Amino acid sequence: MFRQFSKMRTSKKLDGAQLFFLRGRFMFFLLPFFLCSCTTTVVKHKNFRDIDLADIPMEELRLEEQNRLENLPAEQLIRMGRNHLAKGATPMARLHFLKALHKNPESTAALVGLGETFELGHEPQKARNAYALALEIDPKFVPALVGRGRLDRAEGANEKSLESLINAMGINDIDPAVLGELAITYESLGMDSLAEPLHAEVVALKPSLSFSHNNLGFNYLLQNRYDEAVASFSRALSLDPGNQRVKNNLGAAYALRGDEGRALQVFETAVDKAGAYNNLGYLYMTYGKWKEAEKALKRALELKPVYYARARENLDRLNNIRGTNGSKPQN
Repeated sequence: MFRQFSKMRTSKKLDGAQLFFLRGRFMFFLLPFFLCSCTTTVVKHKNFRDIDLADIPMEELRLEEQNRLENLPAEQLIRMGRNHLAKGATPMARLHFLKALHKNPESTAALVGLGETFELGHEPQKARNAYALALEIDPKFVPALVGRGRLDRAEGANEKSLESLINAMGINDIDPAVLGELAITYESLGMDSLAEPLHAEVVALKPSLSFSHNNLGFNYLLQNRYDEAVASFSRALSLDPGNQRVKNNLGAAYALRGDEGRALQVFETAVDKAGAYNNLGYLYMTYGKWKEAEKALKRALELKPVYYARARENLDRLNNIRGTNGSKPQN
């Protein structure tokens, strides 16, 4: 299960592990990922300090395309970079933001775009440096405050995250990115009820976007309000029918509501049948429903006894947990 908010949340790369983190963290189900390799070009700019750039596939651009980029204004390069970022083409986005900075070294928008590419590339310190430079240029630049708040939260510094995001809220209190990130930080601090109205406001501002309903549903899930969570995730899925993350969130909401059959149906649209039982088993294990977890994980192994190693690991983990108390916990 994976919460989704803002441009930064649409391109996360996940490994094959199923990780469940409630209370401000994310629930991850089995999702494939691929890393694209490309020739590394390192470029430095006098104003970037220790921000260096990598994975920019210059050789993939024809010479005439490189020349065309050189002739474009910074604002257009930033727009193009944003488009690449939205499509998950991080190296190309980084190239366009870099070109924009060559045109205008004081461009806070280009620096924030660059920082976001570093976040997506799992280089948080470089991202932090980019946001810091943007805030040196304009201490009230909201996207940089949001980026810094997001990084602080990812590193467990929730109070610092809250400070940056409340600062951003004071500058622009109708920015969906500010509202959403502040809500997620509140959830990280266990303040789910404070987060709910912020998520609801994002839904009101962006009713046609799947992620806004997904985040509100996740908040309901944190508050054990499963009927409302199902409704929000269902709406999110209707807006983005192929979204695996929303499918897994909806499946979890059904399972926690007690509707195992519907949960398995939804899980099977995101993974195969064995994966669906594994997800269900891990969910039960997370909530201490040991008997249900064991039954589901064993079913996953029956369906894929040869290569479904994840279910075996989860079952072993379940047995270890149950053994720590000297007896089997009761549901």
